[in-house]
Amino acid sequence: MEKNQGLYKKVQGLGSPILMIHGIISDSSFFEDSVSYLSKKYRVITYDRRSYGKSNRKEYKDYSVHTQAEDAAAILREFCHEPAWIVGNSAGGLIAIELALSHPELVRGMILIEPSLGYEERERKKLLDWNKELNEYVAADRIKLALPAFARVVGGTSKTNQTTSLNETRQTYQNLSAFMHGELNEVQNYLPPIENLKKLSMPIVVAVTEEGRQSIFATSSLSGAKMTGWPVEWIPGFHNMAKELPEQFSEKIFQIVSQYAQ
Repeated sequence: MEKNQGLYKKVQGLGSPILMIHGIISDSSFFEDSVSYLSKKYRVITYDRRSYGKSNRKEYKDYSVHTQAEDAAAILREFCHEPAWIVGNSAGGLIAIELALSHPELVRGMILIEPSLGYEERERKKLLDWNKELNEYVAADRIKLALPAFARVVGGTSKTNQTTSLNETRQTYQNLSAFMHGELNEVQNYLPPIENLKKLSMPIVVAVTEEGRQSIFATSSLSGAKMTGWPVEWIPGFHNMAKELPEQFSEKIFQIVSQYAQ
């Protein structure tokens, strides 16, 4: 198994640990503003997943969800002396699930923010159709044209006057390339058996955005919650609300951890 020595990591705050796992075409900066609130109460660990952000972009060939869960497990062993809450956004939620399946002793609880869990046939078909569309962009070597496809399924933005710097735009394209050339099919084909998920004993909450409730991410995560029996918590904004509404996001994390902590 490939080592994760090239991963960029950051630890902020004191208290019980929380590991934040970002989704596709983003990196740990996605949580930057939220961490400024969360780190007042928790020891918050963020990192750039394989080939994303500041992590090494040439070292890796294996982008499977299982291997990325092993990356997360190594980070928890490095920085934590007790089980951690895991906050996984989108595809980060899938890595969190695999982490809990493989290393339940490291996980105190999980908050899964709109993971793609298309167990119902209709939801699975929507995810497969989207996956086919993205693979067509890869085959045509027209990856930048995939951005509108992401904007469409995310469902909108909570920021009315959002501006993006040139560096942020460049980083978005770099992260997009990392996803399309690396983990596209690994992530979108990940769907563990329901029976295995039902055996997990730690608190697991599926968070779904109120304004993005018709998006693929929202409907597929509700599909997974229905099949597993995991509780659903509604959070404000759209799919990227951790970045767009950091204070409200952090308050919701505080609330969920307090409510579901064992």
